[in-house]
Amino acid sequence: MFFLGGGYIVSTVETTVADLRRFADLDHSVVFRKDLLANLDKIQNEIKLKGTRYGGNTAAVIYAREIATAVQRCLICHHPPITMTAPLELKRQIEDYVRLTRKIFAADPGAAVPAREAARVLRLGDELAQKIEWRLSAATSKLDIRQQDILKKIKLRKNLLFFMVVVGPFFAIGFAFILIGGIAKPVRSLLYATRRLKAGDLEYRIPDLQGEFGEVADSFNEMAAALKKEMQNTQRTEQLKVSGEMAAGLAHEIRNPLAAIKVSMEVLLAELDIEERDKQVLARVIEEIRNIELLMKNLLNFARPVAAQPILINVNLILEKTVEFLNSHPSFSATGSCRRIIRELDPLLPETICDPQQLRQVFLNIFLNAADAMPDGGTVTVKTTYDRARQMIIVELQDTGKGIPDELVAKLFDPFFTTKAKGTGLGLAVTKRLVEDNGGSITVANSLAGGAVFTIALPVKAEERGETT
Repeated sequence: MFFLGGGYIVSTVETTVADLRRFADLDHSVVFRKDLLANLDKIQNEIKLKGTRYGGNTAAVIYAREIATAVQRCLICHHPPITMTAPLELKRQIEDYVRLTRKIFAADPGAAVPAREAARVLRLGDELAQKIEWRLSAATSKLDIRQQDILKKIKLRKNLLFFMVVVGPFFAIGFAFILIGGIAKPVRSLLYATRRLKAGDLEYRIPDLQGEFGEVADSFNEMAAALKKEMQNTQRTEQLKVSGEMAAGLAHEIRNPLAAIKVSMEVLLAELDIEERDKQVLARVIEEIRNIELLMKNLLNFARPVAAQPILINVNLILEKTVEFLNSHPSFSATGSCRRIIRELDPLLPETICDPQQLRQVFLNIFLNAADAMPDGGTVTVKTTYDRARQMIIVELQDTGKGIPDELVAKLFDPFFTTKAKGTGLGLAVTKRLVEDNGGSITVANSLAGGAVFTIALPVKAEERGETT
């Protein structure tokens, strides 16, 4: 704004100076024409007085010389051809007049001018005087119009400059106040939000702001939401930790008396001579006690997992051994069911560092869950691939069961969540923990062909070397 104002002031000054210069040139031309007319009148008088005691030759010659010089000066300003015709004609007539005047005054100084020559010169002088007077009148009128126009423009520019000098600073202060207010208000909003966040109010969100402040506000709101979610996850983790410790202690306290009860029941079943119906009751009690022991074992594995013992392994070999074990399991044996396992293993799969026992438990849990999902039989396809871009080993286990309801997919790995009538809800929770302990991740989704697909991603780690399994 100040640069524009300064540019306008400089332009105004230069324009005003140029107008005044043109006005001065026009006034100068008027002065030249007045001098020309005055000298012409003096020569006319000298011609009339020649031969009398009031006449003289020297003054007339001087006046004639001044007229010639004035004509030359006047012609300097008339450059365009369209304006040169009249001045040139006037110059020619003045030169004739000066030539005749010099001829007259070059004669006998005391003699009077012949009547014919005097009349001719005086007539020519009168014509020149009329033309000069006409031009002088036009120039004077033009000078007055130009003077009024220039004075009006100068007054307008003066008022504008005065307005800029007086009002400009107030306008600048007002604009600066608006600009600073536009910056200070978003900054105050950000500062207020920071104080609310510092006080623990994670629900507060900054209202909509514009421009770069809007981007900062959006980032702040996302940070507050992420922080709230992280704190909720931390609280949940702490709660699960405390619950796990309590459950582990409770399970440990229950296992010992439960083992004594089971042994006592087994002794009674073996030694007492009771009816077959009573023996079935005792056998059922022993079976339920074993189920409780299994629940306690899973609970302890979830609450107090055994530390991983990673070594350099080949995931394909772990899967092969798991499948061999399952071939003799009732869920997959040829005589016990019509369930099959199809292997599509990548022979070029790189080795990685993981705990082999934990991976066997992971694969075994998923295979057994797949068998439960296919009560009428089916196939489980296990596939391994190597993702070179992410440096990950991908293991996919897909069954041909009924799949998982969409509303239950997100809860499948939650502790104590199960869809089985006699399930504990800890198998997949333990599975997820074991995969994450080995640096990987596990996800589940429904296949387009039917059934569920468990996808395990394990990072390829070869910086450490160990015994190959």
